[in-house]
Amino acid sequence: MKTVVHVISHSHWDREWYLPFETHRRRLLTLMDECMKAFEEEKGYEKFHLDGQTIVLEDYLEIYPDRKDELTEYIRKGNFQIGPWYVLQDEFLTSGEANVRNLLYGIEDAKKYGSVCKTGYFPDAFGNVGQMPQILKQAGMEAVAFGRGVRPVGFNNQVEGNDYLSAFSELTWKSPDVVFLHSDFPTYIECVKKSLDSELSVVTGELTS
Repeated sequence: MKTVVHVISHSHWDREWYLPFETHRRRLLTLMDECMKAFEEEKGYEKFHLDGQTIVLEDYLEIYPDRKDELTEYIRKGNFQIGPWYVLQDEFLTSGEANVRNLLYGIEDAKKYGSVCKTGYFPDAFGNVGQMPQILKQAGMEAVAFGRGVRPVGFNNQVEGNDYLSAFSELTWKSPDVVFLHSDFPTYIECVKKSLDSELSVVTGELTS
């Protein structure tokens, strides 16, 4: 059977972490400039998932305010996929009210640029809130992607095998009020490269919060 692999160009952007904010922002400017250049010069390169948080647009335009129209056009055409969050958060370190308002603000912010990505995005949250399918569904989201919470992940994103290891990369996430949302467990590039050296498989399952 033919195996189909979807590689999605995306970022997981820490605004400030192991380097100062301005150092990270300098790298963000380079990333976005190179993406826009690729949209124009690289045949077939048409999409980039810009991290699920609209605050990166503010960070970019604070340095290059004259490029707002150009950036907006790439978003409107669907080259940059933006939102739905205003800023990526760790769900358990913020209140429920903060999570909801973060989502509402991000959606409204993305609409100003003409497009809202319909995927809830948690690339590095340390665990996921059980009611998140309900929250995302009511906000108009069609799917969710998260990077932790199903498989135990160790140093350098290596999947550690034990009795609790999930074999599922795609699943249906059901919240306590029986709201379903298609979910995907994205694999970091290091793991993808390892997977390509062996037989690839896609399996589906169900996760109940």
